[in-house]
Amino acid sequence: MTRDLPPVDKGRLATQFRGIYSALLLLEAFVVLLVPAAVAKFGAGLTWPRIVGIALVVVALVALCAFIKKPWAIKAGWVLQVCVVAMGIWVWAMYILGAVFAALWYFAGTIYRDLQKRPDPPPVE
Repeated sequence: MTRDLPPVDKGRLATQFRGIYSALLLLEAFVVLLVPAAVAKFGAGLTWPRIVGIALVVVALVALCAFIKKPWAIKAGWVLQVCVVAMGIWVWAMYILGAVFAALWYFAGTIYRDLQKRPDPPPVE
């Protein structure tokens, strides 16, 4: 089945997917930045521990973009996905948004693994 697929440059593929993962993390950080307004208006109330928790998750999401080349970065991304879903305790909509971002994280990894299985391009002479 992989014989019929076009070849993929694995070096460029890794670089492109680091960009995809970073874009997902930054978009997720932006969404999490909107959580305090929702917590204050609809949720359990905005307290200092909640503000600190939200700020830590945002900083971790943005910081992970700098370390996305590291072999542990994808697993750390999964930990952050769980943290974002857990924010649903404060605002129920975060259960849904966290699940959407976790699904995007999963499908990005699935597509990356599928593309890694494709053959290498022929060497340039």
